[in-house]
Amino acid sequence: MKYISPVNTRRVSVEMSELLIEDVEKLCEIPAIYEQRTASELLRRVCKPIDRPGAVADPRFWSVNERIFVIGNYMAATRSDGPDFPVGDETHGGHFSDYLLAGADYVADIPFTFDGITWLYSPLLGYQAEVIEALIAGGAYKATDFSWWCAAMAACLRAADEEPVVYVDDASYEAALVERITPLRKLAESQFVGLFHAFLDAQQQAAHLVHAITSSFGVVAAPVSERAEGAPELAPACFPAHTCISRGARAVMGIV
Repeated sequence: MKYISPVNTRRVSVEMSELLIEDVEKLCEIPAIYEQRTASELLRRVCKPIDRPGAVADPRFWSVNERIFVIGNYMAATRSDGPDFPVGDETHGGHFSDYLLAGADYVADIPFTFDGITWLYSPLLGYQAEVIEALIAGGAYKATDFSWWCAAMAACLRAADEEPVVYVDDASYEAALVERITPLRKLAESQFVGLFHAFLDAQQQAAHLVHAITSSFGVVAAPVSERAEGAPELAPACFPAHTCISRGARAVMGIV
């Protein structure tokens, strides 16, 4: 079994181990459209929480930044082309290190003012991304950048005097999220665009471990390293959970 170094950040403290072949079978049973659900299942199976004050045990309650970071560390330890494994194609691709933020860890709330209102931005969490993904996969919203952006804004933004939505279960959180998405979709064009740009600024300020953003592809990581003059720009990168499964294991499972 391959050795994987533990991961310790402000909110994540886990020992890690290689997937068992029966774990691979379980991951392959999840439809490919549910990438965030697959990520949660992967992280539960390869991570063993270390009991430490302030550490969050359940990967569904990690930020999407933390989830990408831990998945990337798993890939770095298990891939044959790691630890700084290539990401993307030869033209617009880079390496894992091009997506890592040094010295930036989780911050709970980022305040900002827009249209005379003080807002708070909180990082997108795993269960929130799962619910958004399920809404889009189920046809409640179109699979577009706008749908992901609008849903992420509804999940991450609240007025400073507003209590955050308390998670009870996916069904009740989904209902609460839809209630928050609806008024955003009813905003005038100029209002929405202004709030969206303020959201992007806060999201960048809150970036930690990686700079996680959303698009029609779901949750992706933006490149953070400086490129040499004349070098092609790096594209945002997906770190899908299924890429943690080796080619040999995928062949065993009958997956190309």
